[in-house]
Amino acid sequence: MKTYDQKLADLSVKLAELSKKTATAAEDAKVGRELLAEAIREKMVDAKGAAANLEEDIRNAGEEGQGKFRTAVLKTKMTVKAGLEDLKEARDKRHLENFVDAGIIYIYDCYEAAAALIAEAELSILEVAEALKEYDERFGGEKEA
Repeated sequence: MKTYDQKLADLSVKLAELSKKTATAAEDAKVGRELLAEAIREKMVDAKGAAANLEEDIRNAGEEGQGKFRTAVLKTKMTVKAGLEDLKEARDKRHLENFVDAGIIYIYDCYEAAAALIAEAELSILEVAEALKEYDERFGGEKEA
């Protein structure tokens, strides 16, 4: 049987071994925490890089979307403008057609008025010729000035 001194010595050895194991475990835990912290830092750096890349992708997609939107708006404006030009041209064409039609009617009216005036002039010539004939018959051809 062991004496108290031997038991204390055994306990002291075991306690020393336990202290060494505790120190080793503490050192392992410290190294593990440092490795974990380094891994977390690396993951944070990677996550920040991924977030920056995602922001860049989102910005590029937004710019591309804005570019497509601007292109669509410009295309719509051009289509509307072309439609308005066609409408204006059609209106101008109708306006000119109406102007030409009115001009032709005016020309016919002027022609008819001229024909009526010529007929009136011819009638006046005949009336004057008749009046001169009558004058000659009545007053003998001498006309007083």
